[in-house]
Amino acid sequence: MKLQGPFHYGNFLERPNRFLTICQLNRKRVQAYIPNPGPMPDLLFPGVEVLLRHNPGVHRKTDYDLVCSRSQGVLLSLDSRVPNWILAEALPKGQLPPFLQYSEFIAEPQYRESRLDFLLHSEGVSSCYIEAKSSTDAVDKIGLFPRVPTERGQRHLRELMQAVDEGYRAAIVFIVQRTDATRLRPNDLVDPEFGTILRKAVKHGVEAYAWTTRFDELSHEIVIDQSIPVDLTPPSHAD
Repeated sequence: MKLQGPFHYGNFLERPNRFLTICQLNRKRVQAYIPNPGPMPDLLFPGVEVLLRHNPGVHRKTDYDLVCSRSQGVLLSLDSRVPNWILAEALPKGQLPPFLQYSEFIAEPQYRESRLDFLLHSEGVSSCYIEAKSSTDAVDKIGLFPRVPTERGQRHLRELMQAVDEGYRAAIVFIVQRTDATRLRPNDLVDPEFGTILRKAVKHGVEAYAWTTRFDELSHEIVIDQSIPVDLTPPSHAD
């Protein structure tokens, strides 16, 4: 997935609210929209290098988007919309092996009272609902989701279980927007209910997958890096 520029390197200064940051760019303070409401103190702290995209518009309050921060020498995407964009490109190209049998991909299908992220169709196989989630958090090379409690995420898992009951295939896909994660775990310390429901959903027949992504600084592309396992070890038994 190629991001459109122009791009500028700057430094993060502060975050007045969930969607607004103040950054230093060429010795000036500029406001930048951040397309991710989650707290990220490990990735956004005063002085850390960030990548800004110049994206002015008539109806915008800021001229810049904050798209990446540098961690351990590597730029990491912070945009929570990336998983949907990544899947929208990867599915038709056959880049995700668990879904190779599908030929039709519908974004944001209605399911009951909600919208899930994708519905996959193909003749002769069960249609598949997919819900995508973005992970930017990792501890000791373990990707974690979520960063904050997510009632919405819990609801989506329940809906995926209902889809299985109705004869559909259903999957939750975690896009871990970093390359240093070797597995993905539910963040039971932050949202134990999500972890409980995820483990229940997988036992119920919901499939769980995770892929890491890599940001290419030369081409400004975000690409799928590798598949990693989803670790559902109960918290009392986790290392």
